[in-house]
Amino acid sequence: MTARPAAAQRPLDSLYHLAQAGSRPALERLVRLTRSHKQVQYLIGRHRRKSSLGTLAAGNLRDLVRFTAGESKGGASDFSRTHLTLVRTQLPKLRYYPLYQQWGLSALETDSGTVYHLRNPSVSSIVLKPKSMPDLLFHQPGSAQLDSLWQANSPLVLRELPRYMYVRRHQGFVWTQDIVKFMEQATGLQVGVQNYRADTVYSLAYDYYDVALRNYTVFWARHYQEFHWNQHLARFEAPALAVHTRAPVQQLLDQIASPDSSVAFRAYTTFIEQDIQLPWAYRGLAGSESVPNQSLPTFWERFVAGKQALRSYLLTTGLPLNLPPILAAQSRQLLLPLPFGQRYRLENQIIQALTPETVTAFELLMLDYEQNKPAQESVGRILDVLYSRHWPRIMTDKTLLALYLKKVRVYNALGIVGSSRYVVFKLDKLNGPVRRAIRAVRATTPDADVREIARTVLRPHWRYESRRTFNLVRASSRPAVAYNPDSLRQLLQEQGLALYTAGKLDLARADTALKYDAPLGFVGGYSPRTTTLEPLIRLLETEFRTDLGFGPAFGDWRVSQSASVVHRARAWRRYLRQQGLVARDTAPISFVQENDFHSRTKHSPLKRKLKLLWYRLKH
Repeated sequence: MTARPAAAQRPLDSLYHLAQAGSRPALERLVRLTRSHKQVQYLIGRHRRKSSLGTLAAGNLRDLVRFTAGESKGGASDFSRTHLTLVRTQLPKLRYYPLYQQWGLSALETDSGTVYHLRNPSVSSIVLKPKSMPDLLFHQPGSAQLDSLWQANSPLVLRELPRYMYVRRHQGFVWTQDIVKFMEQATGLQVGVQNYRADTVYSLAYDYYDVALRNYTVFWARHYQEFHWNQHLARFEAPALAVHTRAPVQQLLDQIASPDSSVAFRAYTTFIEQDIQLPWAYRGLAGSESVPNQSLPTFWERFVAGKQALRSYLLTTGLPLNLPPILAAQSRQLLLPLPFGQRYRLENQIIQALTPETVTAFELLMLDYEQNKPAQESVGRILDVLYSRHWPRIMTDKTLLALYLKKVRVYNALGIVGSSRYVVFKLDKLNGPVRRAIRAVRATTPDADVREIARTVLRPHWRYESRRTFNLVRASSRPAVAYNPDSLRQLLQEQGLALYTAGKLDLARADTALKYDAPLGFVGGYSPRTTTLEPLIRLLETEFRTDLGFGPAFGDWRVSQSASVVHRARAWRRYLRQQGLVARDTAPISFVQENDFHSRTKHSPLKRKLKLLWYRLKH
């Protein structure tokens, strides 16, 4: 993209447009300006940046003057460091080519060094949509002429349409992917060309320096005459060109984009179970039609990599990859649209059935269903309760502890909201034996991810601090609205939460519900489920005749000191302990109890530095 100069540098912009129109004096002036070190400001969109005038002029020349790979002697890239030197030395020999509005030593279509790869497109992309050329080009000047070539079935349109796209690449209205898709439908071919990294891509997205676009234009300029119109197929064809079949990975990527959810999910599962690695430029390899099926996770490629990493790690530990059939069927019931009471009881049954050894298989199963919000909220609560319940055993078993550290790294790499981001919170405030166990894991594990997370959680100068909720708590504040405790009790029983023992409110059970019954979706969850907490808080307000100063309305849980359900639940847990009504909680914190950012400890700067120095000396 050519930078747009600020007001004081508009002459540079004018020189660019004059040189683009064929003015040699303007081109020579740009070459002289490349030696300027004057600092200027320029705009990229609404962002103001600083650079030297010479750097901006060199960027304009990189766009105006193009050399073939043989001419530049720097490989297939036109943006190598030798480009400016070559422009200066070859300036008298540069010629202007109005067809492409560029300068060079030879015309674009004479570049015989362009590498290309032809393949058949996916079945879903070869049906030609009835879209006219003016609509495709937004009725810009020249679109009518291109439409006349298309209506006449002239192969010249195969050269002119990419050229039109190349010349107007910086004008902002040409959608390259739409034109590429149109070319695929018009010829029944996908053209793979090299991008700036010399990788073969079939999409022009993320095309830095317009290298792939240039090579795409060169291909059609050199080969358009080999195509002729097939009346039966209603498209152009070129029997003399070698066309390759789609590779297995490309076929799976086609299925990922299938509108049939079962086909897409089967391809997604194949990637994971057969440990097929996705190339970094998979979007370019997939082609212009690659839009993942909406039933898959949002960042499905990250989920593939994450599940592959977890599966590979589990194989080294001997822990199961899959749940027992009965437990797996029970877990899949979470995907159904169940009444809340039935869902809550099912969550409790799964919590009882799962163990630290089988919980990872449960996570692998449920990761795939990010789009099912109720199921993910259930998974969030199940894992929160399960890990806290079995935490002492996890911390004393090296295999389970290393697996937990591995999951911290894998789930962070998913880059998605949800309680999966917060599994590290349970590692807060580690005591001596646990710290020694983590050091032992770090010293013996061959896994780099486990060692990295172990180093992170052992650092003494970082910790997670709870949101400050209790500044405005007033136990003397009376509820503004009186609720019927019998109705609230009946509602909670219907929702699956039994709080009364022998007709008396069991505050220990209420405390557990206050801690865990606001789960975030495991993956994709951005707001906690508060179905049971709202009536529970109203019941406590009625029982103790105080609303702790929060008032009658609930607020947003993401705002500190708000009157949200989550903040009220924390305040009530603290209130119950201050009154001596429940015992001290020794279990790890809930996933929703903490902030999602790091915070400094309250130690003095000197004490922090001494602790950090002591840590570095020991490790």
